[in-house]
Amino acid sequence: MEAWFRNGILKAWESRLRFVASFLTLAFLAVFAATLEPSHAQDTPWKRRMRRGVVLNDSPEVQVPGPKGPLTAEEMRRLGLRPRGRGLVDLSYWPEEPASPARVAPTDLAQAMAQLCPTSTRADQLERYARAIVRYSSEFAVDPWLLAALVYAQSDCTSDIDNSYGTGLTLINQGMHGGNIHDGSYRFGVWTQQGWTRKELDLSAFDFRRGVLANPEANLYFAAAMLSVFGQQCPQIDRAFDSAPHRHGVSHFVWGDRVGDTGPEDRILTARRRLLSSYALLGRGGRGLGGISFVSPLDGYPRIAISGLGERRDNGRRPHRGIDFASEQGEPVRSVAAGTVTFAGVDWERRAHIPLEPWGALIVHKRHMGPRGLFIEVDHGNGVVSLYAHLASYDVQVGDEVKAGQRLGEVGRTGIRDSGAHLHFGLFQNGKVLDPLDHLAAYVFPPKLTKHGHADLAKQHRQKQRRRRHRYGN
Repeated sequence: MEAWFRNGILKAWESRLRFVASFLTLAFLAVFAATLEPSHAQDTPWKRRMRRGVVLNDSPEVQVPGPKGPLTAEEMRRLGLRPRGRGLVDLSYWPEEPASPARVAPTDLAQAMAQLCPTSTRADQLERYARAIVRYSSEFAVDPWLLAALVYAQSDCTSDIDNSYGTGLTLINQGMHGGNIHDGSYRFGVWTQQGWTRKELDLSAFDFRRGVLANPEANLYFAAAMLSVFGQQCPQIDRAFDSAPHRHGVSHFVWGDRVGDTGPEDRILTARRRLLSSYALLGRGGRGLGGISFVSPLDGYPRIAISGLGERRDNGRRPHRGIDFASEQGEPVRSVAAGTVTFAGVDWERRAHIPLEPWGALIVHKRHMGPRGLFIEVDHGNGVVSLYAHLASYDVQVGDEVKAGQRLGEVGRTGIRDSGAHLHFGLFQNGKVLDPLDHLAAYVFPPKLTKHGHADLAKQHRQKQRRRRHRYGN
């Protein structure tokens, strides 16, 4: 009896010891994994937080937890995260970004920002933002137009945002940088021949706290400083943290040390080009058609086309009769050439096209709209007609004479069931469908230059091969 009792006690202790040993082993592995850094990053003299949990899908239901909580649908929209593969395959296709004017007056910058920011943003607010942008971009030697683009792309010119991603006008993430700012000095690493070298940047003008970051002037002060830091660290930081290929250090402002995708960068740089277009009224003619030269239907070109002519719609029941521009809700849509408005109204659910004045279009419920939603047609002469669909609203009515580049309405998602807001653009001559890419080449990258487009071409090629093998029995 005593032997049986002793054996029972020994087995109980052995079980406990095995459990403790397994627990300690797992704990050691967890601590060891946490100390690992990406390649070449072990010697970096800074420990900034890297954003995790970002999902490249604009579905509102997709929310993956990260260190600062889940990304909300609104954060994903603001970040410009589109489904994976919408970026260009080869970033060298992008031309050089337009240079900034040598000098910029705050009043002029405020007027350019007024073309992007919501109409609810007061003129005196924009003047205040512009003065701070010009001042601090000069102090930290960064591009004021890039800083102004951040204000629009990050917060839509709204200063009172404070959420799980960031705070203030440029949505600065206090957790990402707080560990690097001590006693009014930002400590960061820059690569030299001797390896990563510590540098410091004086940031003593404001306290780096979330409450202070809600102040527009303080927010722009720190945003300009961080653009300067990331500019000094690129491109070495990209190799250290195995970032996805991108064009500009501004990507790190959104992502942290490791860049995951070019979507946010494209959105910010597009906003910068739109600001410069508004400021300088840049114009460049496209290829002519029947003696007509075209301008871009959207500001900030070149833009990416996310869908091309002939792609199947409604489960293959109809072909796409134009191209879709990647664009933002509320962007101004412009006439590609001078002409006369021949239709401005709604595509009704039974395919009846009903012309409406601008105020009347706003009261039509979306559930009654056909695939085009609210749309406009402009006759440019010589049988050439342009079409602009999925608009949120429009400013013209049938019979109006418009000039090239004149605002027609705003980008929206009327008539769209699944995808986000974008501009559908069509071009016709004597009733024949034309490929807009043939005539707007100066303003748009075709879908085939994107990763998504390459994947589609490869899929089509595989399908053709399968059909050929099935037909000939190979």
